[in-house]
Amino acid sequence: MGNQFGFRKGIATDAIFKLTNEILNALNNKTMAGIIFCNLEKVFNSINYDLSNLPYYGISGKAKLLLESYLQNRYQRVQIINKYLNFNTVSKWTNIKYKVPQGSILGSLLFLVYINDLPTAIEHKAIPILFIDDISILITSPNNIHFQSHLNVVLDN
Repeated sequence: MGNQFGFRKGIATDAIFKLTNEILNALNNKTMAGIIFCNLEKVFNSINYDLSNLPYYGISGKAKLLLESYLQNRYQRVQIINKYLNFNTVSKWTNIKYKVPQGSILGSLLFLVYINDLPTAIEHKAIPILFIDDISILITSPNNIHFQSHLNVVLDN
């Protein structure tokens, strides 16, 4: 959680400070610096969660089974009622293809679990800074060849 600054009380501005500080360090050291900015707002609504890593975070046994049952076989429909026009319609039940519980606190938690492995995947090649559904990935390198290599590793992961 050292790279995640969202959903944590009192440290929202720390993400901006960390990013600015890392850029200034790179410039002071006369190294190349590049940043990839990603907004994952729409991704949040289309994640098909793999819950296999929940035991890593201490969620196993009945708690894991409860989460799995909560996310499986979910259906939704829309009902529109307009009393002024005396109009009422209901859509057909539809299976939710992606397992995001819309508007729930649990959805935010599972999103964090989903993206929490990103810093580990790129930590030796870049500096990830996560703030809720925004990710900044800072890549620094003393020369163009290493910079391009690190960029390719980050983009592949």
